[in-house]
Amino acid sequence: MAVNIFDKYGIKEVANVYFEALEDDPAAGVYKGDIVLFLDTLKVSTIETTAESTDATGGWGNPKLITWDYGKEITLTLEDALLSLESLRFMLGGAIHRPHKEGTSGSEKDVDTVIVRHTEEVVAGAGGALPLPVDHLTKKTIVPVASAGHPIRFINYGGGVVAEGATSTAGTRTQLEVTALSGGKMKDGMVLKFKNDAAGISEPVPAAQGDHVRIFWEEEAKQDTATQAVEVTISPSTFPGTYRVVGDTFMRSQETGADEAFQFVIGKAKVLSEVTITLEAEGDPSTFEMKLNVLRSSNERGENEMMKLIRYTVGTEGTSGNGDDKGSISA
Repeated sequence: MAVNIFDKYGIKEVANVYFEALEDDPAAGVYKGDIVLFLDTLKVSTIETTAESTDATGGWGNPKLITWDYGKEITLTLEDALLSLESLRFMLGGAIHRPHKEGTSGSEKDVDTVIVRHTEEVVAGAGGALPLPVDHLTKKTIVPVASAGHPIRFINYGGGVVAEGATSTAGTRTQLEVTALSGGKMKDGMVLKFKNDAAGISEPVPAAQGDHVRIFWEEEAKQDTATQAVEVTISPSTFPGTYRVVGDTFMRSQETGADEAFQFVIGKAKVLSEVTITLEAEGDPSTFEMKLNVLRSSNERGENEMMKLIRYTVGTEGTSGNGDDKGSISA
């Protein structure tokens, strides 16, 4: 493709970016050449190039005579509008655990079970009867279950009205841990007694009608349970890795007004560990920012490189790469 110094282009659209593994990681089921992450919901993809310089100065007025550049750095910043568990694991350098079973038939064991922690609030009825909690997202009634090491906790923080109409004493009651339930399950209409040391009441009494009771319990999600869970574990000794990065976008010709394919290829980029996840009630939805430092690598010609910028036309037949990963097809 000929290069014309008078050709001019405008770039506006964000890039779609994918990451390619540079080495085998059998423990994670990843092999060299595998595509490990694809991002097509980016809001911004920024390439920033910086360098340091030093000057030789001298003569009258001590002007700069010669300048040397060194320490070139390229930083790639990707701001994603959406989040996946894989991109979260990718940014934080964590491991994903999914409940599953291992072993032969008849002696299978649950592996990578996930503990899910729930909390919901109920309002005590007549006589202190507690209804089953309703999930705040699904609006479904759920039955808390206690098991060894995973009790159900109840905290009565008052605010209700007793049956006679007198206002109940405000203040948090002593929390109760309940494990000795029939079948381990909470029942609809269960009556529990709470102490209220702040009000000088040492004798446990049932919750008053209208009292607000917060329930806390834990659920162990397994492969064959109704609760499905995936867990991303962030440990102090694991960090994001190094990958080949390819970004696809297009640029528009000033002369023709047509869009032409354009991409950047980074042979080796280290995903940085600095990640901020913002949860807030107001403002725009949270975005997720990933930063990468570009490292020196060698290209197909044996040259040192940091990044390639490629303008190209799309043909009708593509040629594969070296096909050295487990999932590729080679001639």
